[in-house]
Amino acid sequence: MHRLSHLVIKNFRACREVSLPLEGYTPLVGPNNTGKSTIIQAIEWVLKPKALPANELFDPQSPLEVAACIDGVSDEILGRIPEQKHRTAIEPYCRDGRLWIRVTSTGTGKKAIKQEVWDISKSSGSDLPEHWRDYPTGLPQAVSALLPEPLVVQAMHDLGEDLGKAKAGTTIKGLLDEIMGPLLAAHTELNAALKTIHNVLTADGDNRSEHLKQFDDDATSALAQFFPGLALELDLQPVDVKEFFKAGDLHVTDNATGDRRRFDQMGTGAQRAIQMALIRHLAENRKGEEARPSRRLLLIDEPELYLHPHAVRRLREALASLAGTGFQVIFSTHSPLMLSRDNAADTVIVGKTLEAGVITQKPLRHAVEDALQNAESQSRTLFELSNLADIYFADRVVLCEGKTDRRLLPLAYERLYQKPPDLDHVAFVSLGSCADIPKALPVLAAMGIAACAVVDLDFAYTHARKGGLLPRDGDDLAQAKAILQRLESEHGFTLHTNGLPQNDKNSGWLAADVWAKFAADADGEAIAKQTQSALQAHNVWAWLEGCIEQVTGSDDKGEEAIIEQEQKLRSMSAAEIEQQMPAFKACFDWIRSL
Repeated sequence: MHRLSHLVIKNFRACREVSLPLEGYTPLVGPNNTGKSTIIQAIEWVLKPKALPANELFDPQSPLEVAACIDGVSDEILGRIPEQKHRTAIEPYCRDGRLWIRVTSTGTGKKAIKQEVWDISKSSGSDLPEHWRDYPTGLPQAVSALLPEPLVVQAMHDLGEDLGKAKAGTTIKGLLDEIMGPLLAAHTELNAALKTIHNVLTADGDNRSEHLKQFDDDATSALAQFFPGLALELDLQPVDVKEFFKAGDLHVTDNATGDRRRFDQMGTGAQRAIQMALIRHLAENRKGEEARPSRRLLLIDEPELYLHPHAVRRLREALASLAGTGFQVIFSTHSPLMLSRDNAADTVIVGKTLEAGVITQKPLRHAVEDALQNAESQSRTLFELSNLADIYFADRVVLCEGKTDRRLLPLAYERLYQKPPDLDHVAFVSLGSCADIPKALPVLAAMGIAACAVVDLDFAYTHARKGGLLPRDGDDLAQAKAILQRLESEHGFTLHTNGLPQNDKNSGWLAADVWAKFAADADGEAIAKQTQSALQAHNVWAWLEGCIEQVTGSDDKGEEAIIEQEQKLRSMSAAEIEQQMPAFKACFDWIRSL
């Protein structure tokens, strides 16, 4: 299905030069006032240009430019354009299913707006074209046939005004336009009835009312006394079916009380819920429909506003459904509930810096492809990170090995600093396996997300080597194996054939216990510190004590042990934690310094 696949914005508010990919379903996330709404409005403007005030330009001396790439324009799609002359106009500018368009504005008037298409004879590659030419006759209509005027739902708009009346440009008008076609097709008798009325009321009607004819004659006779030679006709033009929609009001009835009110008299939460419910209804109506000749953009600013969490999840699924049935859905959001495993990979993170203005980061899907070469690694890392919506709403992401770290680290952080980590924009997330950490870190870096990891000591001598963070045959590994061999004879555990600890059912030794012995040994501690320092260069913190249970002084693992450790931390003051569990403070200070 064709779509708007790439957008380049120049000199529009804080978007000095912004480039981002777009998919059929694209969430935009980022802090307030970073440019998400501006991006949405730029998409609307490139498809529906209008005069803009001078303060919309970052540099008033330079033109505003928005370029958009339309991908997937196959011969089949072109064949759906109704007018042959419009198909003829667009075909020469489509190459390999791709079309670039650009709109520029050099002033505040409508005449300052210029619409252009790429000069395909001088353009090569897939990047933003350098050569453009004016729209030829018929091309605007062809583009509109492929991507009609977007349906825009703003965040802080007057909802009562937007939905209370079906005026042009409002959400309700756009939604009603979408359902009007099937309605008229299902009720052809409406047009027949209106035609009958037309023949009765209009001056040129085939069956004009005798009462109206008499009025015309009488009025003409009265006028002749003042202005002879003039004739009057009362021409009553009946409304078109569409006028019924324009004149309609949206009313809401409380089934419990019978109270009936206009939409704009409802509370803000109810108004927003109804607005999103109509969109969900549209999604249900679109299921099972045949392919349409056009794909309409649905642009929504913060769709989750005022909605209950369950309603947010339902809305997310409705929008995803629309994305598969003739709509391209692009929205800004501050809610992790609007992201799911299926769509997180295409989420665009939007930020802002003093030097560059608005900036965007690579979506997860693109970052995985750039950071990892192996297809199997790409697939697994994409799956693991797509489950972690929190990574999109934090300034710093801390990858943890498992459930224990994921639960204890945020609690210890809160106890030490007297505030939860999310207030410092820090997110602790756990992956399915610590083996995924070496792959996840470069992917997050490619996305522009500051990330680090907290791991058990055994990671430094196993997955850190396999994942390429540390040398497979480093001197520290050989020295660690020698110390472990000495400890094996002293304590009676059995090492694996690779010379590293293992879970030994016969002796009852767990690998974690062996690493704890290693960390407690003077020689082992020296090697561990050396290895820890090497890992920190790759943004990985390894517990010198062996694992987090050794930090808290717990002898057991499992749910009951986690609960006991949580209770212990909650009962301790910040000073007590720093004194009795100094590794927590050292770890968090390191994280905060990155």
